[in-house]
Amino acid sequence: LTFSNKAAAEMSERIAQRQPETAAALWMGTFHGFGLDLLRRFHDLCNLPAEFRLIDRSEAVELLEEKFLSLNLKHYRNLYDPSQIIVDILNAISRAKDEVIDVFQYRILAQNMLDQAKTQDEYEVAERAVEVATVYEAYEEAKKQINCVDYGDLVMLPVQLLEANNGVKNQLQIDYQHVLVDEYQDVNRSSIRLLQ
Repeated sequence: LTFSNKAAAEMSERIAQRQPETAAALWMGTFHGFGLDLLRRFHDLCNLPAEFRLIDRSEAVELLEEKFLSLNLKHYRNLYDPSQIIVDILNAISRAKDEVIDVFQYRILAQNMLDQAKTQDEYEVAERAVEVATVYEAYEEAKKQINCVDYGDLVMLPVQLLEANNGVKNQLQIDYQHVLVDEYQDVNRSSIRLLQ
């Protein structure tokens, strides 16, 4: 497992040059590519249709632009050009997914911040977090309606699957006896949990 398609291709080429028969038996790719493979194989266990598709950032922005004004946001309100705010919120959602914080957990954490706020600054930060939770919910629902996943889902959803389903986890542990990670120092929390 590695972090870029370029690195995966370079590793495949090096192994294929030295041991072509071995290279054919190996799976090499990115964490996200491995996650995509798992989602395709176990889509039914992840509440995904068999023919889901991956959306990129620009499509995610467009998807949220359609819903944004109806969310009645106070702090993240820009009627003229909401796209930059949407990009910022999508970045926050992506960071949450890197921490394996799904939409339900995000709402709970945001509400806890609001409940514990004591100063005006803390209250405003918490209100912003609650608004991000609202957008996160709308985003996940919009993706579901068009049978899509985003880049962050490619690791978060397999982690959730493997942590919840011992049968799948045990089968993958049999299928993949050894896992090598290129540039291990660059892994994030979701990648570590996927490896575990």
